[in-house]
Amino acid sequence: MNPSRKNWRRWIRGIAELAVAAGVLLSGGCDSSDSGSKGSETASGAYLITVYYTAVESFHGGSPETVKGRLSPESTSSLDVLGDYPSDFVAAVKSEGTGRITSGGHAGHYLNWSYDIGFWLDQVPANAYGGALQSFRTAAADPAVLPRGTRFKLAAPLIQDNGAPLDDSIAARFLSAEWDVDDQFTPGYGGDNHLDLYIGEENQPDFTETSPLYITLKNVAIQRR
Repeated sequence: MNPSRKNWRRWIRGIAELAVAAGVLLSGGCDSSDSGSKGSETASGAYLITVYYTAVESFHGGSPETVKGRLSPESTSSLDVLGDYPSDFVAAVKSEGTGRITSGGHAGHYLNWSYDIGFWLDQVPANAYGGALQSFRTAAADPAVLPRGTRFKLAAPLIQDNGAPLDDSIAARFLSAEWDVDDQFTPGYGGDNHLDLYIGEENQPDFTETSPLYITLKNVAIQRR
């Protein structure tokens, strides 16, 4: 793999959310030195949990925007034309890191983005290490928080950032998943006790406003596997 693809995660949702996250971490009694060890099933920590997803072109609009980047992960040129895509889709890819193309000559491929590479086309929605993101499996964390390869499950209760319990059916889905740290944050967007969980492709328009899977949780304990 291209060594430059290490040490990136593409999560960028704006200063407002970072301020909320910082407030949760400061007020929630988070302990950045998680006392659990790999293989332990004792719940520990007080984590801020966010989610990320793969954007799907057909759910987005906006004026056509010409995207330039690399035609493949192995390409050394970052100036090739990758196609014209709806501006809202391009923005979503830059925010979430990956999007599935549904039109044009690259339909079925993925438009990926990272802070150090820019845009590139790929056969998969890529993680930080050149592999594929796996829905309800891949998690992103700063290495100092949880190293790559750490496996964990969330522990109940799951409380949203507004203080309300997560809906039982949605909570059951997150609680039953076993997560594997196989991705990283963009430097500066992770932080102590912050985990980002990959939930797969968006499946409806206005996904971030309407999907019950697009959540933020606070003070969540985890069980290392």
